[in-house]
Formats: sequence, structure tokens, C-alpha cells
Amino acid sequence: MNILVLDVGTSSMRGILFSGDGVELLSKQCTYKPDYMAGGFVEQDPCDWEWAMYEILRTVSNEAKKQSVQIDAISLTSQRSSMIPVDKGVRPLCRAIMWQDKRTAGICERLERENERIVRLCGARVNPVFSGVKMAWIREERPDIYEKTYKFLVVPDYLIYLLTGNLCTDYTYGSRSLLMNIRTCEWDEELLGLFGVEKDKLCSLLEPGSICGHLTKQIADKTGCLQGIPVITAGGDQQCGAVGQGVVREGVLSVTAGTGGFLLAAADKVPKDLKGDVTCNHSAIKNQYILESSVLTCSSAFDWFRRNFYENYTYEELNKIIEKVPAGANSVLCVPYFQGHAAPDWNSQARGVFSNITLHTKKEDLLRALLEGICYEIANGLDVLKSYVEVQEVWVNGGLAGSEAFNMIQCDVYGMELARRGKTDATARGALMVALCACGICETVADAFEVVGRQGEVSRYHPNPEHVKQYQECRVKMNELYRSVYGKER
Repeated sequence: MNILVLDVGTSSMRGILFSGDGVELLSKQCTYKPDYMAGGFVEQDPCDWEWAMYEILRTVSNEAKKQSVQIDAISLTSQRSSMIPVDKGVRPLCRAIMWQDKRTAGICERLERENERIVRLCGARVNPVFSGVKMAWIREERPDIYEKTYKFLVVPDYLIYLLTGNLCTDYTYGSRSLLMNIRTCEWDEELLGLFGVEKDKLCSLLEPGSICGHLTKQIADKTGCLQGIPVITAGGDQQCGAVGQGVVREGVLSVTAGTGGFLLAAADKVPKDLKGDVTCNHSAIKNQYILESSVLTCSSAFDWFRRNFYENYTYEELNKIIEKVPAGANSVLCVPYFQGHAAPDWNSQARGVFSNITLHTKKEDLLRALLEGICYEIANGLDVLKSYVEVQEVWVNGGLAGSEAFNMIQCDVYGMELARRGKTDATARGALMVALCACGICETVADAFEVVGRQGEVSRYHPNPEHVKQYQECRVKMNELYRSVYGKER
């Protein structure tokens, strides 16, 4: 059985056709980008995703036919909290409000006093990233759009509708809304009341790994794919990335260094002592949860630095430059909150800061300090997750994990052995594993991991004790710098 995985990222969409045992047969990638505007607004035209999806389906389908290969199912994983209001014809009423958007900061500040109740019900503090506050903003600031809204969709909901004609969402996306009860996996009346969102404007909830519908004749004719093949919701991209890294049981943790940085650890149940210092989401695996901490800017900050200071350099050249700068970046420190600060305080006003710059400082020092700062913040999140679950293994993934220099910085900052499996496509492989269970090929996701996880070599990184000690001191200094600038505890 061959499964086409659609992986909908922030800066691109990838389509990878896998065989049932995880061998990559064909692939196609389409790039796009959100619009970053004044006031923290970040938007994107839903047509970007529609175009990319059809282009991928056409290209992969045509190439598959040339090679006498069949596409038997489509599995979709996506960025999680970007929100699209649609009318009764399921036509977008405005551009999507992206997950990085900060326009809801005022609403979040107003609801902070309700955080204890919100965390207890949905597993997360109120924050600008999640989709529920974006819906509340539409209701308050664009009542004309709110009245016309038939459903509020996240990106995968919209794409699944285009493929199947069905409207639904799964628990992984529901748990990124602040509107779903994390224990019952149902829309919660108390939370809906707090955010002022009507239940009938939300899609029905399904378990991740569900077949949402089947490819319509219209889309089959448009793309060349077979009519009637199943379309599976594999769950959010970070949840699938964790599965692809082997986070299928407690004790394993995944660090994904993509546009943002995400740390995810598996939990068999919602912790009783759950606080707002970590987010509890539903896993891509049935009856399992994910404890998550995040850094809002990761490779996006690196790309910003490269565009402005190393525009004509390849990533290989940059890796060599980073390796030549000593650990500690010649005393330069970076607070890496270019798009605000996530848990535990969700400070949307936080910004990036470089410190200890002298007349001897070079731009390569700033570059290494930026990467070290990102790792310090990830290490802060790792400490929080360790307070809930025992962490025995750490696997790294994502665009920046393609850099050996960055992986060694991670290893030394965390003070733990790290591993990276094969290519940096854990998200797509996780979506494949979930789909293999949905199609009855494997009984459990853990079984699917044993099959698919064999693909690709494993690279392991061992910490340098001298660097570990140095980075521990630097991390303390970075956290003190954040506290002194913003008057908030890390």
C-alpha cells in the first residue's frame, strides 16, 4: 500500500509518496510565505494552500503513473492554529490569521485572570497562538465577518473539505484552540462561554488517525488521483513529528527545530498537577497525550539573520562559520524572543535582544549567540517537561537539525546525548505511521514505528563536559537578562 503524505508547513507544503514500509517513492514541495505586517499581524491567503495541494497531487500522481505506482490513500498533517472563517459555501471570508499572529494580545491579557480555570479544562494557558482567541478577535473586532461565519476552520480542516467535501477536525487541532476539554475531547461549554464562540460555528471532532472521507470525483478529475481513496487526518505537524521521532511511549522526548521550536513528550494521562508552565495537547496516537513546550522563533530567526548578514552564503558555508566560533560566542548573549515569549508567561511583548557586544564583536559571534540563545530557551522548556515525566531519550528533528553545528550546540546546552534519525522528515513519517494504522496495515502506531523507523541512519551526539558547564552558566545569564529587561520570571 502506498500512502501520499501532505505535510502543510508554515513556509511550504510537501507531498511525499511512501511505500507501506516507509520507503520514499516520490516527492514534491511547493513554497509560499505568510505576510508579516505592522502590529504583530501575520496573515496568509488560503489560496496559497489550495494551489500548493493541487500542484502536489497533480505532479505526484502524474509521476506515479509513469512509474506504474498507485496512490492508495492520502494522509494529511498540518500546522495547527492558523484560523480561517468560512461562509456556508465554505468560502474563506478573509485571509487566514496565522498561528504567529499577535493581534489578540489584548484579549489574552483580559482573560489572564481565568488562566487557572482554562488550564484545568483545556490543558493550556490563554495565549495568542491558539485558534480560539483568534475567533474571539473576529467576534469583537470584525462582527460583520463573525455573523457571516458558518464554520471556523484551521488549515487542515479547509484542505480536507476541498478533498472530500466533509467538514471535521481532529483532537490534536481541537486541543490547540483553548475550546476543547482535554479530558473529554469535546467542545467545552464553559470555555466557549469564556471566549464567546458559538459551538455550531465549530467542526465536529474526530480522533486523529480517522478516515475523514474519500477523494471526490471533482478532485480526482482535477488532480489525476483515484476517486474514492481514503483521506486521513493524521494530526498536527508537531504531534506527527513526535511520532516520527519515536515518541510513542513515556520517557521519549522530541525537539523539533523548525520555524518555531517545539518540545514534545508523551504522557499516558493528563497530569493531575498540571500547571500553566507546559501545554497538554492530545497526541496523534489514540488515548495518549503530549506535553509540550515551545519557542516561537527558531529557524525563522536564523533565516532572518542569514538574509540580513549572510545573504549569499550557503547553509554549508554557514555551518563552517558557526563551528569556528568558540562555545559561548565570545561572551555575546542573545535573548531569542523575536516573536514574543511562549510558556510559562506568554509575553507577546518580548523581543530579541543581543547583549555584551563590544568593538571586537563580529557578525559570526552574533550568529552563534543566536543559535545558542535558541538552545538555552529550549533547555528551559526541557527542564519544565522533566518536572512532569522522566526523560530517557531525546531525538532532534526539523530544518535546523540538518546542521551538525547546531546539533552539537543543542547536545552541549542540554547536557544529554541526542540522536537524529535519517532525514529531517519525521513529521511526514509520523503521518505515514498514523495512516498505516487507519488503513489496517499496522495494529498500533508503535508497531508502525518498528516498520517505518528502520528507514534511515541514526546520528548520535555526545556532550562535551566543558561546554556543558559553560553553557549552564550562560543560560543563567540569559534568563537573568530576560528578567531584567521585562521584569518577568523565565
